[in-house]
Amino acid sequence: MPPGGRRTRLVRALAALSLAAPAVFLVGRAVGFWRVRLAVGKLLALLPDDGAPDHVRVLPPPADEYAGTLQTTPDETREQLPEQGFSELIRAYFHAYDRDGEAVHEVGSFVHRPEGLTGDWQVHVRLFPAPDGATEVWAHWERNPYVAPLAHLRMEGYDPARGQRMAAELIDDLRCARDDGAA
Repeated sequence: MPPGGRRTRLVRALAALSLAAPAVFLVGRAVGFWRVRLAVGKLLALLPDDGAPDHVRVLPPPADEYAGTLQTTPDETREQLPEQGFSELIRAYFHAYDRDGEAVHEVGSFVHRPEGLTGDWQVHVRLFPAPDGATEVWAHWERNPYVAPLAHLRMEGYDPARGQRMAAELIDDLRCARDDGAA
């Protein structure tokens, strides 16, 4: 490789990224980040799981994260969650599960950070369409990846029961699917 060839490729790659990132953000804002995540999740689901790292696989949501069902549609739920202190979470693993032989992909990923963007903890909720048009909510409590990325990846403090209870407290009309009394 000629001198400077590697640097030229790096500069081009960074330039492409600097153009692509704002474009993806603008597309996400225009069509909805959940739609972008859904499309990417469906594409990733086509890849073989063998040897693929978790961040590019579509994973089933852990069964113990099921928090309950809202009688509102996913569209209505996505509109209401910001009014209840949640913000859309763009950067999160993709989830889907099998229902009667069909893949059901998440249609929303939201987070509530009680102490704000730089707080240590967050409740993370995922939305899935229910068969009757309602919205299934799956939730867990976890470290904020912006503050403690390694602790977040190691799942330190991960607590589905606490996430369910907090989601039920924050989201109107969500009844905790289980209440085992755990803190």
